[in-house]
Amino acid sequence: MIRKILLKASVLFFSTSAGIVAAVIVVSPFVWYMNMIANDGPIFPPPLVALGFFGLPYAFLLFPVHLIVALYEFFSGKSLGSYLPVLAIVNGLSAGLLWSLVLKSSETNAAFVFALIGIALIQSFVVFGSSWLLERIAPMILDVVLKMSNLLKSPTHAL
Repeated sequence: MIRKILLKASVLFFSTSAGIVAAVIVVSPFVWYMNMIANDGPIFPPPLVALGFFGLPYAFLLFPVHLIVALYEFFSGKSLGSYLPVLAIVNGLSAGLLWSLVLKSSETNAAFVFALIGIALIQSFVVFGSSWLLERIAPMILDVVLKMSNLLKSPTHAL
């Protein structure tokens, strides 16, 4: 039971982290470009801006649904494999629309809202996709690590 809890928690952590990294990678070039064409104010590091304005807020907005899916899969013993893309779309759309309302300014236009929704969809697909993938390969990785640690602990290898 402890192993199953640790596997599920590690899958949640690594898939959320993968989503944050994907958002930072996608957004950083656009922030860099905006820094290059700006003629006033300080220039902030693009990855830091991408992390603070996109990666972490979207992770915060996407995490509740991701946690509910993980808890459902944990307690029911069933996987939502074919429903995960639908959940990713719904979760990404809702996170993108909510974040566009948070960042709403007087100059907001449709392209800005679509860009925010697009980044949220990318991060949502990465989160749910990596979660699905890690659910499949994490037990095998854990078994290999345990076998290697037991092999190193055996008295025949102590020289």
